[in-house]
Amino acid sequence: MATPMIPTDAMVVNGWYLDLSEISDIGINALFQTLEGVSRSNGTVEVVDAGTNKKLKFSDQLIDYSEMTLTRTYQNNKIDTVMEDLVTEMLTTGLKLDEVIAVKMHNGVQVKRILFTGFRFLSEEHPTWDTEGTEKYTVSYKATCDDYAILPY
Repeated sequence: MATPMIPTDAMVVNGWYLDLSEISDIGINALFQTLEGVSRSNGTVEVVDAGTNKKLKFSDQLIDYSEMTLTRTYQNNKIDTVMEDLVTEMLTTGLKLDEVIAVKMHNGVQVKRILFTGFRFLSEEHPTWDTEGTEKYTVSYKATCDDYAILPY
């Protein structure tokens, strides 16, 4: 029997950035705060074995990449305008980016990279404007991709 390993470190969820270098005016400077919903799954088809009346389950061989949510705080700079223009173009023309990379850092070192292909923003949502509000102006974006791969680091 194998002996359990003692943990030597624990990765945390902060310390990441989204590389949009395909858009030269943004590069890696869009400073997204959160990225959630990065997942993939496939479905199941069922066949009943007439001899045993058991349901047998098989892959439907279709991979579904879920919708993601990204958030970023407006900084009152050129990147805000470039992001607005990019999202507007994606919403009006269906533009997709060939390569978008999410990079996870841990103690200043890259530990994970996810390459998204066919990346497209689907929507943007601005916060509630409140005359007495003191929260950050955080914009939420829904996005999707055609594929993603976890790259070696």
